[in-house]
Amino acid sequence: MNYSDSEFPWITIETFGFEHGVPETAIGCLLIDVRGASLDDPADRPELADRDGKDEDVIQHVMASRLAFTRIEQVVGQGKALLDFNSEKNFTLRILIGDDTGRTRAVVLGDAVAEVLNGRGIPTEVEHHHFDIDTPK
Repeated sequence: MNYSDSEFPWITIETFGFEHGVPETAIGCLLIDVRGASLDDPADRPELADRDGKDEDVIQHVMASRLAFTRIEQVVGQGKALLDFNSEKNFTLRILIGDDTGRTRAVVLGDAVAEVLNGRGIPTEVEHHHFDIDTPK
């Protein structure tokens, strides 16, 4: 199916922090938990601990993880497979990506997955639910 002919996004990626709760879900969601996904956590590095997933140093740190590109391709593949399977129903697929706080790894992964999907002609939007919530130090 040619998704690029659409005027609306076929996939919506929503990032969040498990400590704030999972966004309300309905059928058709793909839930990705990156808390144990072999992605380096910026919170483990004092110089990155107060930064978020839009910070270039945080992005580089997460993307330098040994399995970062593998995880991105896995999520892209799972999302595309679900989209193709349900394409006749003409619905927007929601991909929920969560880490501890919703401010770092989930944001980096969500933005990267959206970039790949958009680059492959599948209109994708991203919403970061807990990006602006301050986390206790």
